[in-house]
Amino acid sequence: MEDSSQSRVMLWTLPSSFASSFVNWIGHQSPQGAPKVQIVINPYATAHDVGPERVRLPDDVNKDIIDKWNELHEDPNGNDGLYRKPIKDADCSFKFAKDLLEQEFSDKKVVFCSDLSYGISGRFDMLPAGYLHSFLIRNPYKTLLSWRNLMQKCLGMDKDSFSVLVGDALYPVLEGYKKCWELIEHLQSQGNKVVVVDADDIQQDPGAILTKYCILVGITFPESRLHWDVGNESMRDWISGRSLLSQDGDNDDTFVESTSLPPFQPAPKRHDVPFDILSYIDASMPYYLKMHAMRIH
Repeated sequence: MEDSSQSRVMLWTLPSSFASSFVNWIGHQSPQGAPKVQIVINPYATAHDVGPERVRLPDDVNKDIIDKWNELHEDPNGNDGLYRKPIKDADCSFKFAKDLLEQEFSDKKVVFCSDLSYGISGRFDMLPAGYLHSFLIRNPYKTLLSWRNLMQKCLGMDKDSFSVLVGDALYPVLEGYKKCWELIEHLQSQGNKVVVVDADDIQQDPGAILTKYCILVGITFPESRLHWDVGNESMRDWISGRSLLSQDGDNDDTFVESTSLPPFQPAPKRHDVPFDILSYIDASMPYYLKMHAMRIH
């Protein structure tokens, strides 16, 4: 049973949507040497991607994509260098993820879990009790282009060759927008409060938007800090799943090396986006716009 004075917050999102930076900001609000924020990263995505009940990818996903994803999953101790408490693949059932989040964490004032929305899809019975649910969204032009570039890099393919595979490679992101919206609809149907925040708004006015976010989700910090020191020891208490979507290495660099939120960059113009993802951007946009209309601003 959670402490009634303790704030518990889920941040649901999708790949390449600013979540690493957002989590880093939350995790570094604790004073040095006195971590009061428990960070948990991707337990449900881990259960979905690599746990004992993992959900198989669609049969029509290209074999090159599957082979690369399997390669990214090979090391069961992938996060040991950064976190003291990695979630092992073999342990991470959906019930394990739920039980993990429902632990007491009695020495913490805030329990904050960031996860990928598709990870809980079809398993709403496994949503953790006692949490307020929030959603981090990002313009599909930015998210889909970022994920496309990442997957092309991971596969080591030139742009033209990768173009043939782009639909399969974008599958997690395409599902992400839809699954975020389906989860919002489910939560609202159950009478749950939902808070939506857009990455662009955070980057353009971090002080105002993050203050509003914290008020709405019930998080209180003595002093909200937009800059922090490298290597905060509190990171060693973070609990991280090893989902497919955290294995590119960029997230580790974000957590270890950054000392502030990255600056705002405008979305690319349509004519500057590779043609092979335009239809996927168009398919994602209706879900994004529904969530965008609900956002903090």
